[in-house]
Amino acid sequence: MAKTKEQWEEEAIERFRNFLGQERATTYAITDRDVVVNPSTNENFDYQLQNQDGTKIAVELFRLVEDGKQLGRQKVFGSFLEQLKKELLSRGVKGYFISTPEFVVKKSEISAHSVKVAEKIEQAIKIKGAADKFEHDGFEFIRVKDLNTVGFSYHWGGARSIDSRGTAATVFAGKLPKKNRQVAISDHERVLLVVSWAMFVDGADAIRALSGFDFSQYQNVDKIFFEPRQGQFVLVYDRTVVEAIQNKQPLSDPAPLNLMLQYARYQLGEKKPEAFEYVKAVTTLTGNIDWLDDNGAKENLVSYGEELLLKDHIEDAMWIVRQLHNDADPRPDGTNDQDDPKGEHNYHTRVLRGEDANVITTVRGHLCWLMMRIIVKNKPEYYTEIIDIMSRYLKEDNLYIRIQASYILEPLWANRRARKNQDESPFTWKDEERTYVRQLALDTVRANRSHPRVMQALLHVFNRNRDWNEEEAEEMLNLFLETNHDDVLHDLAAFLVYFAFFREKDSQYYGGTFNSEKFVALLKVQIKNGADSMSSSLAWHLWKLLTDKVLPYEAIREYLPLFLEGNYSKNTMSKLALIFEELARIAPEDAVMLYEGALVSLEEYLKTKPEEGYHHWINGTEEMIPILAKEPKKLVRVVERLKNLWMKGMQTYIGNIRTIFSSYELVSSESKEKTKLALKAMYDEMKAVHPPLQEIDWTK
Repeated sequence: MAKTKEQWEEEAIERFRNFLGQERATTYAITDRDVVVNPSTNENFDYQLQNQDGTKIAVELFRLVEDGKQLGRQKVFGSFLEQLKKELLSRGVKGYFISTPEFVVKKSEISAHSVKVAEKIEQAIKIKGAADKFEHDGFEFIRVKDLNTVGFSYHWGGARSIDSRGTAATVFAGKLPKKNRQVAISDHERVLLVVSWAMFVDGADAIRALSGFDFSQYQNVDKIFFEPRQGQFVLVYDRTVVEAIQNKQPLSDPAPLNLMLQYARYQLGEKKPEAFEYVKAVTTLTGNIDWLDDNGAKENLVSYGEELLLKDHIEDAMWIVRQLHNDADPRPDGTNDQDDPKGEHNYHTRVLRGEDANVITTVRGHLCWLMMRIIVKNKPEYYTEIIDIMSRYLKEDNLYIRIQASYILEPLWANRRARKNQDESPFTWKDEERTYVRQLALDTVRANRSHPRVMQALLHVFNRNRDWNEEEAEEMLNLFLETNHDDVLHDLAAFLVYFAFFREKDSQYYGGTFNSEKFVALLKVQIKNGADSMSSSLAWHLWKLLTDKVLPYEAIREYLPLFLEGNYSKNTMSKLALIFEELARIAPEDAVMLYEGALVSLEEYLKTKPEEGYHHWINGTEEMIPILAKEPKKLVRVVERLKNLWMKGMQTYIGNIRTIFSSYELVSSESKEKTKLALKAMYDEMKAVHPPLQEIDWTK
C-alpha cells in the first residue's frame, strides 16, 4: 500500500506538472504514485505523469537541504535576517553587504535579538564605514555603491564560507546512487525533481555541481529539474547533453543547447580536456564558433588556452586565438553590450572617464593575455598573426581593449633586440616585424596622449629595452608628463632617473650616442616642481640607488636639496626621510642639513595651512639626534623647531619625545647643563599644553 504523500511533495508535483505542460504545450496528469520498480527491495519513484498521447514520465522528488536540523536553523535564521534587515533600514543603514558569524536564534527571540544586532552593526558602520571592506566583531562588511538596501550572507560552522556549489554537489553525491535505482523503469522518461530548501543555492550552482559528475554511473536518469524558488524550474541535467559532449555532436534544441553551453562553461573552467575537444569538434563541424553563445564559456575557453601552453600545445592555443579574435565581447566601438544596457560593466567608458580598469575581463580581454603568453614562448612563427590582431586592437575605439593589447606589445618590444634564445639557439624573427613593432609602440603612445589610463598601460611596454634615442626620449617623456595623471607620473619617475643617469652609458649596448644633459635638467625640474606623485616617487628611486649602492652618494648629492626648493609634500618628505636615515651613516652633516631643511619647509607650509598639522609625521628624528648632540647649539635650535611645529601643528608627530629631550645626556660635559636647561624649558612648555606627555628623567 502506498504511503501518504507529504504536503510539500504534492504541492511540488502540481507546480512541476503545470510547468511541464506549458513548456511542452501538452497536458500531463498524475496517473500513479509510489510506482514500484523493484519488488524485492520495494524501491519506487514518487509520481507517474502521462499526457493524452500516452507518453509517461517517472518523477522522483527530493529536497536539497543539508539535514533536518540545518533546515530548521536556516528557516529560523532566515526569518531573523528579514527582521534584522527591516530594523537596519528603519535606522537608515543601507549600502552594505554583510556576512554574519554563526549564532543560534530562538524563534521567540527574533525581534529582541534583531534590535541588539542592529545596534552592533550600526555602531560598526559609524566607526569603520568609510572603508570599502572591513570586519567588526565577527561580521564582515562590503560597501556597495548605490545599493539602497542591505544584503546578507552567513557562514555556519565558524570559518566555513558559503559554498553553494559545494552544498549542491554534496547533496547530489549522496542522493544520486539511490535515486538512479528508483527510476529504473523502461518506457518512461525518467526525471529527478529537486526542490531547494537550501539558502543561497540556485540553478547555476546545481548546473555547475552536476557538470562535474560522471553520469555513466547513473544510466537511468534522463533529466534533472531544479526548483530554486517555488514555480521556477531549471533544467540542470539532460542525458542528451552529456551524450552530445561525449560523441562530439552539436545540439540544436534550445533547452539542451542552453544547458550544454553552461556545462561547457563550467567544464572548461575546471580545465577538462574533453570540454575543449568538444568545442573544437563542434566548431569544425559547424564551420565557426558562433554556436558557443556564452561569454563565460568563451572566457573559460581562453583560460584553458593558458593550460595548453603549460604543456607546450601552442597550436591548440593559437586555434583559440583564431576562433575568438573577432569576438564581440567587448564591442570594438565601446558601446554597451546588449545584456548591460546601463553600461555598469563597460570598462571602455570607465577608461574614458579616467577610472581604473585594471581587471582582466571579457572574451577579448582574456584573449590578449593568452596572446601575450604565446609571445613569451619565443616562437616567432606565430608572431605575424598575433601582431596583426594586436595592431587592430591597439587602434580600435574600445580603450579597454587598447589597454589589454598593450600587454601583448610589451614582450614584443622586449624581444626586438634578441637574436638568440636562452639556450643559445637562434631567435629568428623577421627584421621588418621588429622594426614595425618599434614604430607601432611609439605611434600608439602618440595616439593615446589624451587617455591617461591607456598611457599608464603603455608606459610599462618600455620597462625593458629603453633604447629611445634623444629625440624619441624627449618626446615620449613629455607625452607621459602631459597626462598629469598621478599613476602615470608615479611610474614615469623611474624613466626620468634612467634617462638622466644610465641611458648615456647604455649606448654601448643600444648603439649610437646619447647626451643626457637635457634629461638631467628635466629630472631637476621634476624634483623641484613636479606633482606630488612624481617627486615622492623620485625620492624613493634615489633612495634605492643609494641603499642598493647602484650609484655612489656623490652622484646623487646635488639632487637632494632640490626636494626642499619646491612646494612642500608630506609624501615626498616621508620618502626623503629614508635618505636622511641612510646619510646618517655615510654623510651625517648632509643628513642634518637636509633634515633641518625639511623642518623649515614644513614650518612654512603650516603657516598657510595650520589645520593640517596633525596629518604630518616627521621621520628621521631619532637618527638625527645623536649627530646633533655633537653640536649642542644646533641640537637646541633643531629641538626648538620641533617644539614649535608640535605646538602649531596640533601635536604633529615630531619623533620619540624621550629620545628628543633625553638627548642632553649625549652632549659633552661642558655643554650638558646649559643644554639640559634649554631642553627642559621647551619640554615644560609642551607639558603644560599636553599633561600626558612622556616623562623625562632630568636628574642625569
